[in-house]
Amino acid sequence: MKVAIIGGGACGLMLANLLEKNHISYELFEKSLVGRKLLASGNGKANIGNENLKEEVYNKLFGYTLVKEYKYKLFEFWKSIGLHTKTDEEGRIYPYSESSLSVLECLMKRPLHIVENFPITSIHKLNNKYYLNEVRGPFDYVVLSTGSIASFIPKKQEGFYNHLSSLNLEINSPQPSLVGFKLDCNFKKLNGVRVKCKASLIKNKEVIYSEAGEAILKLDGISGICVMNLSSRYARLKDRSGCSICLDLLPDMDVEISSHEDLISLVHPKLVEYFKTYPIEEVNRLLHQLSFPIIDVYDFEFAQVVSGGISLDEITEHMNLKKDSHIYIGGELLDIDGMCGGYNLMFAFCSALKIGEELCNIK
Repeated sequence: MKVAIIGGGACGLMLANLLEKNHISYELFEKSLVGRKLLASGNGKANIGNENLKEEVYNKLFGYTLVKEYKYKLFEFWKSIGLHTKTDEEGRIYPYSESSLSVLECLMKRPLHIVENFPITSIHKLNNKYYLNEVRGPFDYVVLSTGSIASFIPKKQEGFYNHLSSLNLEINSPQPSLVGFKLDCNFKKLNGVRVKCKASLIKNKEVIYSEAGEAILKLDGISGICVMNLSSRYARLKDRSGCSICLDLLPDMDVEISSHEDLISLVHPKLVEYFKTYPIEEVNRLLHQLSFPIIDVYDFEFAQVVSGGISLDEITEHMNLKKDSHIYIGGELLDIDGMCGGYNLMFAFCSALKIGEELCNIK
């Protein structure tokens, strides 16, 4: 039995480890360099998982169910490759070194059969065998783990899904997720200001989701981890009209100011100047309800993940295609996305564990 793994991210690299360990023949193909997005995870610290697993962190129940089933097997796998981890107060799991390079190097300890700088443009089936780009093969099984167009510059987004064209799969339109918002605002003098706040996604006066944390004001919008989590909920809305972002700048304080000078010890100096353009009665309201209509989210280039991808209707519970049981799909290529906190990498790793188990059972 020989397996083709297409995509050298978290899912593909972990699966290669599992196949190597179980003496299953394979080749891993990566169009650029393996582990590119993994190295960028957690601002280079690699937030590889989260102890606090909740159903609502994923857009689909399938994501939660899979991670719940394989979570502790994943922790054991990390130990088996010498990856020591630590957990912060919010449950986020990092390599003890706080370096994403450590994760990649642990995954690369075994000599893996990797073909880098080899983009796959086509998958053909002939006599129940698979050929990539009509020249690499034959393979008995194919695993698609190419990820998504998140974090790619526009030029590299083009034709991203072309290698799937011959498979005739339903692909739910990808939307940027875990990304900042473009707002109807004028933050020219506030660009780069960081504020501790409670951020809320509002639709037609209804609170969709709120989270406390640090937000970063930009020239034409807002970003930050808590804001990115709002974008995850925003991407799940079927109708995104009438949405706005509301900031409570003093979520833990119930104070009424009588002059603009009272702001000096409450908010960033640039915000003090910003609020001076409003009457004091309005400032008291805005401190808890600074609201701006959403124009859009920033492009895929600035997103950590996408919401969308290959429909879950295309796969079985074993993660292979209903149309072709010898083709498996894992990681972010599927229409599964999670919120910030390591949940997306954890799904990618757990999907590799699931597919690896399936292939080992076939062997």
